[in-house]
Amino acid sequence: MVIKFVSVSDTEPYNEQLYGTLVSKLYQGRVNCVDVYSGLSGAPLSLSLTETTGLTSIIHGSNISCAPFASLAYLNAGILKTVEIIISEENNWLDFLYGSTEAPAVYTSLTTLVVEITDIPYDTIWAAIEDAEPFPVLSALVVEGKYPFNDGLLFRGNGKTLQSLNIPFSVIARNVLGRFNVLKCRGVTRMAQICIGDVIEVDTKFLTGRAGVPIEQQVHRILEVATLLKYTGDTTSTQTFASIKAAPTMAILQHLYISERWCSVIDFIKVIVALPSLVDFTCDIHAFGPDIEAIPANDRPSILRTKHYPLSSNFKVLRVSNIADASVGIVADAAKIISILCPNFAHVDLPLKLRNEFSREIAWGMVSDPFEPYADSLCRLVYRG
Repeated sequence: MVIKFVSVSDTEPYNEQLYGTLVSKLYQGRVNCVDVYSGLSGAPLSLSLTETTGLTSIIHGSNISCAPFASLAYLNAGILKTVEIIISEENNWLDFLYGSTEAPAVYTSLTTLVVEITDIPYDTIWAAIEDAEPFPVLSALVVEGKYPFNDGLLFRGNGKTLQSLNIPFSVIARNVLGRFNVLKCRGVTRMAQICIGDVIEVDTKFLTGRAGVPIEQQVHRILEVATLLKYTGDTTSTQTFASIKAAPTMAILQHLYISERWCSVIDFIKVIVALPSLVDFTCDIHAFGPDIEAIPANDRPSILRTKHYPLSSNFKVLRVSNIADASVGIVADAAKIISILCPNFAHVDLPLKLRNEFSREIAWGMVSDPFEPYADSLCRLVYRG
């Protein structure tokens, strides 16, 4: 029997020496994945890991000295595919990149890198690889921590292969857009997801604008390479929809999430039909404006179907959350129009609370089902909880 994976967690201090002895007997160059986290000081561990080769995955958790993991990663640089590591000292990062030599490591197989920076600025971290390309095939990068970083430092050496980038808001400086400009300049051609937070987010509160460059244009530069977008707008502004609707280069966007307190229904519909690859749209919108009601029902599709907003054959699913009761009828009207403009649209997903409230009121004859007139256009109406 050959052990390929070792995972250890929550080992009490008095067991560490025994653990270190056990691990040293297990490794012997045969393990290809090490996952250790929580409760270990790392002293016995460092002895057992020092000369371990053949690793394709290293996961380094909290409360453990990073030093043995950084050195171990350097030792296995040629075959590692996944690394998750917490960097608490500058020397740890240097060990990860250079080991005990002055020649930088080249992680020729590393496709996924998760780095958490705890006590040192990002400038210090990424400046160490300014002229090197240590991650030639990296496709997914996650950066966590509490320090913001400067434009461009993050993307050195991985622009041509990077497809997924995840940076929590806690580490984003206010001039977030500069990063994506640098990213674009460095030859990014395969980026499918720009993740800020758990999914791609563009928060208009963070877009302070640059002299002479409208915010909308800056947003478009981010959206050029995204297939998934989460967009959090101002509490009462239609800027979110205006920015997206006007974007000239969003041909590949497939998944859209928008959070707004209020929006124009016309803008809402135009965003959907203006994105040719859009498949599903999730909106956290508390209230919709009544502007659609000012247009006669028979005229609504023709007004919205213009040369700028042609039929969208890909759009299928509309999810609405956190909606006010008074807006349900407006959403139903919007769904009818969308079904005309988007021939494959057939799925509306509404919050569970609306099912409970409307089912009761419909049963008592207090209101009519707002979607009933459009039943022939929709294949599925889902109330979710």
